[in-house]
Amino acid sequence: MKTNSFVRAFGHQTAMATLFVLGLAACRSDFLDLKPQSQPNVDNFYQTANDFNNAVNGAYDALQSPNQYGGDFNTIVEARSDNVLDNDPSSNAGLRYNIDRFIEPTTNTVLRDTWGSLYTGINRTNLILDKIDAVSIDAGLKARYRGEAQFIRALSYFNLVRLWGRVPLVLTAGTTADSRSYVRNEVTDVYAAIEKDLTEAVTNLPASYTGADVGRATAGAARALLGKVLVTEKKYSQAVPILREVVTSGPYRLLANVADVFAVNNKNNAEIVFAIKFRKGVGGVSEGHALWFGTNIGDNIEKSLRSAYPAGDKRLPLTVQVPVPSNVNVVPRKFYDEVSATNDVGNDFPVLRFADVLLLYAEALNEVGYQPDGDAFRSLNQVRSRAGIEPYTPAQLASQAAFRDAVINERRLELALESDRWFDLIRTGRAVEAIKVTGITVPANRLIYPIPQAEIDVYNNPATFPQNPGY
Repeated sequence: MKTNSFVRAFGHQTAMATLFVLGLAACRSDFLDLKPQSQPNVDNFYQTANDFNNAVNGAYDALQSPNQYGGDFNTIVEARSDNVLDNDPSSNAGLRYNIDRFIEPTTNTVLRDTWGSLYTGINRTNLILDKIDAVSIDAGLKARYRGEAQFIRALSYFNLVRLWGRVPLVLTAGTTADSRSYVRNEVTDVYAAIEKDLTEAVTNLPASYTGADVGRATAGAARALLGKVLVTEKKYSQAVPILREVVTSGPYRLLANVADVFAVNNKNNAEIVFAIKFRKGVGGVSEGHALWFGTNIGDNIEKSLRSAYPAGDKRLPLTVQVPVPSNVNVVPRKFYDEVSATNDVGNDFPVLRFADVLLLYAEALNEVGYQPDGDAFRSLNQVRSRAGIEPYTPAQLASQAAFRDAVINERRLELALESDRWFDLIRTGRAVEAIKVTGITVPANRLIYPIPQAEIDVYNNPATFPQNPGY
């Protein structure tokens, strides 16, 4: 395997050397120093296509961080929902337990580190986008690297704005002096920037890759993410044609067996639109990740999730906790892999897959206008049929409201443990009632997280950088 291959860099090896040169090693609580202090080295680094390839790999690497898809999203996105229970109040001073129970303080370091990691990744993409136009490299590669950076930046801001609401919109790798003027931008401005990045990424990115590049963001991934963003913004009429193109024109399809989607030996299969790649067994560089939802204190999957599956649903066994040999944890079958000697595992984490796109498409079509016989029903029922359960009939879902409820429920069953449920509950206004079923009352202000206290302290300006209400 080549030293600068995507798989290795996405697992830290090339990225580590690259990021040392770039001076991007900070997941600090303040992201003020967005521009590396060794400025001449940074300017000199961006000279060749290989330089940009390494820099883009470093941007992907941020997504893999233990503070994002490599770990903490398990807590701040999935355990926050009605799918997963944190049953260990004593671990790490209750940091994750408090998030699960909606009692986290503004000083919670899980939130601080996730915020920092997201902005670290954004800074890496900003450096690429700032520098790439001035360098003479192959036009196709230049467009691709630009598109990959745009996709990663858009995904990072999409997560930031959904978790915290108004956040600083930083689109260039500014100086320390610049950073002192950053404010919490309006949510609409952040979404406008996300849409712009993804719209351009669709044009810049290739439809597919070969060899070691397989797994990078494609035009289809950018299109699918844009559709998801538009549905989140309730721009359903704009989302429909975007999602339709992914459904009808892309290379994606549902696998016959839902369990095969997550098999470690079946990565980059036809259902995966974009996934965070992991590789286990390389000590010292954290190429793997902790066991997702692993626990040694009983079952931590919420009972309400398992009880929601109808009889015979093939997806239910994926939520069952199974023991991992040579490890004290049990994990859901969906993300099972035997641990390596360095206590990591190698299954990828799906960010976008075709079933997700089908359900988003069905939802958007229904919101544009209920139709008892059309693509919305067909898309929803494709997912149900693959799960081995009876498709819905128009008589069962005889109204727009009934269809809406069915789609959101299907998303819970299909995408369980994949960091979607909390965001679905928030965007549809169902969070308070859904969490109440688990025995927890959600304070109205806790539908978004507190801005990390370290950021509030750094800016020290309630007018331009206020804390979220109620914290």
